Amino acid sequence: MKTYQKEIDGKLVVRQANIIVIEKDGMCTYNPTEEMILEDGWVEYTVPEPTEEERLKREKEHKIREIELFDSSQKVNSFSIDGIELWLDKATRVGLKLRFESEIAMGKESTTLWSNGIEFVLPIEMAVKMLYGLELYASACYDNTQRHIAAIGKLESINDVIAYDHRVGYPEKLVLKTI
Repeated sequence: MKTYQKEIDGKLVVRQANIIVIEKDGMCTYNPTEEMILEDGWVEYTVPEPTEEERLKREKEHKIREIELFDSSQKVNSFSIDGIELWLDKATRVGLKLRFESEIAMGKESTTLWSNGIEFVLPIEMAVKMLYGLELYASACYDNTQRHIAAIGKLESINDVIAYDHRVGYPEKLVLKTI
């Protein structure tokens, strides 16, 4: 559908052809022909090319979305216990910390972790150390992601933004064993 522009009452108006109404001699023409639209003073509108600044801003926004998607993917958000890959989100880690503290206070020596229907029974001390290790890993990943986002904000050329490798700098994934 073609789009047209016309100055009306000192303002530039842009409309698609199917919503232009032409008033002439007290009559309204709905769905006018292209010839009628042009005779009424409308000119074909072409979307202006974005400026270099707008293109740079758009590329930065795109790269930041890529970074955030990578940060939330299994390439970052995962670790393994006994060869089984899993992830515990922040809320789950906080809940487990409370659980472990409660179990320690009650004198328990072992605890159970569940992930995707798999049961892991391990000493509470080991579970607490795993949880702290996981929290440090998650924090390091978060810090790295924020560094990448900040670095993108400082770039001044589209080519630099496109070439920026946001997959670097993340810590090695945790590999934990219950044995």
